[in-house]
Parts: sequence; C-alpha cells; structure tokens
Amino acid sequence: MRTILILFFLFLTNQVFSQKKLFDTLKIDAKTKIIGRYPQYDKSRTYEKYNFIIEDSIQIEKFIKNIKLGEEVANSTEDPSFELTVVKKYNEIGSWTINPTLKSAMTHDGHTYKFDLNQITKLNDEYPFSYYYEIKTFKSKDEYEIYLAKQKNNPMFLFDYAPLFRYEGSFEIEFKKSSQFPHPKAISDYLEPYIEKIVNKNEYSLTYILDSKNIENSDQYTMTISGPKKLFDELKINNLKNEHWQPTVEEAYLFYKK
Repeated sequence: MRTILILFFLFLTNQVFSQKKLFDTLKIDAKTKIIGRYPQYDKSRTYEKYNFIIEDSIQIEKFIKNIKLGEEVANSTEDPSFELTVVKKYNEIGSWTINPTLKSAMTHDGHTYKFDLNQITKLNDEYPFSYYYEIKTFKSKDEYEIYLAKQKNNPMFLFDYAPLFRYEGSFEIEFKKSSQFPHPKAISDYLEPYIEKIVNKNEYSLTYILDSKNIENSDQYTMTISGPKKLFDELKINNLKNEHWQPTVEEAYLFYKK
C-alpha cells in the first residue's frame, strides 16, 4: 500500500510539473500583445516562417491556456533562436527564448524546459507577422522621450529597447608615468577621493581604455571618466587638465509592424 501511494504521488507530481505554464503570471489587458519573432540580430531571418502576433485579449488567453512546458533540462541555447515576447503598453515586459532544433525553451527565470515546437509553428497561418526596426541615436534622455512619444502615435509601433543614459558624458585626464603613478590602478586610487567629493560613487565610472593613444604613448596613462557635466567642470587635480568632454550618445532600438 505504501509503495502504491508513493508511486501515485510521483505520478501526480510529474503531471503537475509537466503542465508548467510559460506565462503563468501574465495579466492580460487591451494593451497586451504576444509576439513570436526571429531576433533582430539574425540577418538570415532563420525562423521567420514562425513569426506571429496575437493582439486580441481572448485569443491571448487561449494561447496562454494551451501553451505548456515539459520537464526541466540542462540550460542550453542555440544561435539563432526564436523569441516569444510579451508587450504591454509599448514595453517588452517578458521575453522567452525558444530553441527550435533543441526543442526547448528558456524562461525569464533562467531555467530551460523541453518544449513542443508544434505549439507555435502553425500560428503564422492565423496571425502572420512581419516587422522592422530602426536604430536611433540620442544625445539626451529628453531627446529620446520626445521621439518615443511621437512613435506611440504611430499605430505600427510596438516597443523599444531604450538607451540607458547612465552618464551625461565623458572626458579624459592624462597622467605622466612616474613612481607615484606607475600604473592605472595607482591613478584610480588617487583620483577617486577627489571625484567623490563632487559626486557619489554610483554616479561615475573611471576606466583605463587601451586605445591608440595609450598604446602608442607608453610614457603616460590617459584615464576616461564618465559622469555628470559638473564633474568635468569642478574636478581640479593640480596642474592636470580635464580634456575632450563628450556628451553621451546612446542608441535605442525601436520595433514596428510592417
């Protein structure tokens, strides 16, 4: 009897596990979209034949109810892969990687499960989807937000990958190589107390970039400091000069239906 109960428990556990849902926490509203697409970096569009988009909330509910994962397997990915994306109010709120050849899916929590590809291969027939994207550069967060607001008036706009704009810009300081400054680490240790009198530790980055200047001029170290403009204006280090202030230019990827 005990053996039968154990076997029944194992069977029940396996059944529950095998019914794990891919979108088990998704809340649907009128602004929700489910998109299946080849990733934008795949120039060959390998799995374009599987592309689909579901925008009707009732059909999304049916899709979520029917799509399932199998047992968990070792993490693995293939390149190129296929993406399942949830878009809500112009934001990509979730993305799952489908490995068509490996017949597996990697979920947003970093786990990989067996996946029956037949669950999505016919969706293109009913919900065909083709897209394009643009890469747009921005010099400021305000410039980006103005442009994004205009795109939201375009009925073909889907979502974007926003620029980070972590730092306002960057500049350089050149140090002559000496016993006091024999390597970039010594320079960093020297500079940090001065910098942190002006900005907080998480408001800047201090790096040594192995660019042509540093490679070709071994008698000096040019350090690159990224942060707010006030750091460039206010940082004073003896007779050294803050040089080559460059405002940050960052890229956004914006996605549209064709």
